[in-house]
Amino acid sequence: MDFESYNLKFAWLYGITDDLALKIDIPLIHYGGGFLDNTIDSWHEFFHLPRANRPNVADNQYQISYIKNGQPLLNLDTASSGLGDIQIALGRNIIKHQNSTLSLWVSADLPTGDQTTLTSNNSIDLSLWLASDYRFNSEWSIDTNAGVLFPGENQISGLAIEDQVLFAYAGFQWKADKTFDLRMQINAHSQFYSDSQLLLLGSAYNMVLGGLIHINKCSDIDLAFSEDIQVGATPDVSFLLSWKSNFDCQ
Repeated sequence: MDFESYNLKFAWLYGITDDLALKIDIPLIHYGGGFLDNTIDSWHEFFHLPRANRPNVADNQYQISYIKNGQPLLNLDTASSGLGDIQIALGRNIIKHQNSTLSLWVSADLPTGDQTTLTSNNSIDLSLWLASDYRFNSEWSIDTNAGVLFPGENQISGLAIEDQVLFAYAGFQWKADKTFDLRMQINAHSQFYSDSQLLLLGSAYNMVLGGLIHINKCSDIDLAFSEDIQVGATPDVSFLLSWKSNFDCQ
């Protein structure tokens, strides 16, 4: 597997009541060879991070293939773009205090993508999770998320997918200044496919480092990157940029 993906997501969150919220995510996805291979390899070499097989593979190529017992199950070598699976989620506050909240969320991923380009599995996936946050003081806070995914179908035919996939994250945030916050987050999930020994298809965890810039009282910008601390199970590196705006803010 050697590729870069670009993901543009439009997310809308609406408070139906003080304790009930609706969220809709619409993703646009591109898979291709990209242009960052040499930069990423140089980054890992400079900081003495694991380089895996990067030095032995041609730069900026696109190849996703899976062969099991001599049988090709997947072979993609042409860049593609398209709509991913749209997610609709409904959340409700269970506990709400001055410094902490706990909410229950349920969601459905609709099969609006294309299975042949790995932007969908052509079925409805259901998720259930708890989300919580706690503010220690005016500077430090933590938020966590833990739940279970019920995949509808396989993205790779010929492999048995798990009936349930557990997922979680924990993030610490420090308000370093009135204009920006610093953040560290650990993400993890259990394995998706039980009959494969590939790390990429098993359980995984990664670390995300970044910060939040307060543009004004109504808008924030998040900047972050993830590192493959579990080599072979997660992408070499991911860069994340998001803009959040409260349309009801005055």
